[in-house]
Amino acid sequence: WDSFTMATMDVEQLHVVLQQSFSPDVNLRGPAEETIRNLKQIKGATALLLQIAAEKQVQFEVRQAAAIQLKNICRECWAERVNFAGYPLSDGESQKAPLMDDEDKGRIRPGLVAALLEEPEKSLRDLLAETLHTI
Repeated sequence: WDSFTMATMDVEQLHVVLQQSFSPDVNLRGPAEETIRNLKQIKGATALLLQIAAEKQVQFEVRQAAAIQLKNICRECWAERVNFAGYPLSDGESQKAPLMDDEDKGRIRPGLVAALLEEPEKSLRDLLAETLHTI
C-alpha cells in the first residue's frame, strides 16, 4: 500500500486488509499488518472500521479485528493523552499520536451507539462498549 492508496482507502479495501492480516502467508500478512498500524494516520479510517465491525454479513473474525482497531485508535487518538502529572504521553519514539479530527468524531459517536444497540454478539458488544467508554 502506498500513501496514495491509503489516503483513498474504501471499505472494501480495508475489509481485504483485515482479512489478509489473518493470512498464514507472510507476503500478505506483513503488508496488511503495516497498513493496519498506519490506519490512525488516515482520515475516515475509523468510520470504515466501524462500518465493517457493524456489518453482520462480514466474517466474525474480520468484524472483531475491525472493532479492536477502532477501539485502539479511539483510545490513542480521540484526545491528547496525559499522565498523572498532566504531561502529554508519547509512544516509544517520543512522537504524539495524531488526534482524530472533529468530522471523524462526529461520524463515530452516533454510529458507535447504533452499532452497540444492534450487536447480538457479546464479544463485539463488549469491544464497542469499551470504545464508547473511551470517548
